[in-house]
Amino acid sequence: MNILLATDCNLYNVSGVTTSVLALSAGLRRLGHEVRTLSLSDRNSSFRKGDDYYIRSYPALYYPGMRISFAKNDPLVLSLEAWKPDVIHVHTEGSAYSLALEIKKHTGAVLIKTCHAFYDLYAFGKFFSLPMLKAVSVYVGGRLYGPAVKVIVPSAKALDFPILTKVRDRLVVIPNGVDTGKYKNRFTDSERSEFRRALGIPEDTGVLVTVSRLSIEKQIDKLLLFFTAILRRRENVRFLIVGDGPYKKRLERLADKLGIRDCVIFTGRIAPEEVWRYFAAGDIYAAVARSEVHSMSYLEAMCAGLPLLCSADRCLEGVLEHGVNGFAWHSGREFVSCALKLLRDGGLRAGMGRSSAAKAENFSVDAYAGAVNRLYKAAVEEKKKGRK
Repeated sequence: MNILLATDCNLYNVSGVTTSVLALSAGLRRLGHEVRTLSLSDRNSSFRKGDDYYIRSYPALYYPGMRISFAKNDPLVLSLEAWKPDVIHVHTEGSAYSLALEIKKHTGAVLIKTCHAFYDLYAFGKFFSLPMLKAVSVYVGGRLYGPAVKVIVPSAKALDFPILTKVRDRLVVIPNGVDTGKYKNRFTDSERSEFRRALGIPEDTGVLVTVSRLSIEKQIDKLLLFFTAILRRRENVRFLIVGDGPYKKRLERLADKLGIRDCVIFTGRIAPEEVWRYFAAGDIYAAVARSEVHSMSYLEAMCAGLPLLCSADRCLEGVLEHGVNGFAWHSGREFVSCALKLLRDGGLRAGMGRSSAAKAENFSVDAYAGAVNRLYKAAVEEKKKGRK
């Protein structure tokens, strides 16, 4: 089949969605499909790199770092129409979706959507379940997801999102997949020590690590507050924050205000092929899960053999088993207690790390692509039956 994957995110705006799309495209190609990707460029010009199409765009005012495009008649968009995809699978809700709908209109391709984010929470915060706001989500969701014949959600958590109310009968749970081999890379002891020294991490120091886009919904400010409490009990510990985003400067100022700046390392943006090194330099993966649906970073940390320390949430079902490959915490006090337990007990930490690596095998690229491929085939067959 000819399969077009569309996303507003791209290699110039790396995120969990980008990682998921790259993993899916690799897996589908191994299954023998011809796969092309459509995303927005980082400039006011379009270009193509092999099977990846980047459409000219402009900075969007509605969200920092995002872009918008109106180029439905761009030559590259028209060439994708001429290619005639059998399936168009859209992973975001912005301009790439609009362009994909235009291609669908001219080709009759089957449209599949994935909901990767908790948009109700992003838009309305903790008030998203109020009747008036919920009604807004239900209406908007009907417009966004209504054209799709199937809507993939990466975890059961998304089944209850208000924005998906009108397409409940079309929802299919398919967990994200990750390139497990990529994050299985390991340092030798000397390489690890040298890499940590380069980051300014002293010997015999415990390291909490998080890999994330630095945006407000990730609640890394909460982790900094908890980390401050850990430092009161244990001095030889560092917090490694890997990634960039619109919230970075505010987080740096908060670390200064809390008096912990010397113990917090902000790496900035790291090339995707280098991220494994930062997982390997850590001892514990820490995160707040409330805004996540099925975090790619959690899966990557598991591949790297790290125990997880994440806030309890439905998105962790099948990912984090409390007391087996990490701890699911409910409060700051519990976070601090669990972190100290892991930092003090190397045997516990190593055992949970091995359990993480074993569980990560359930989320391989091939398992992900195989499940999505079966959904595509069923949707295409259904369309053929409808024509007959």
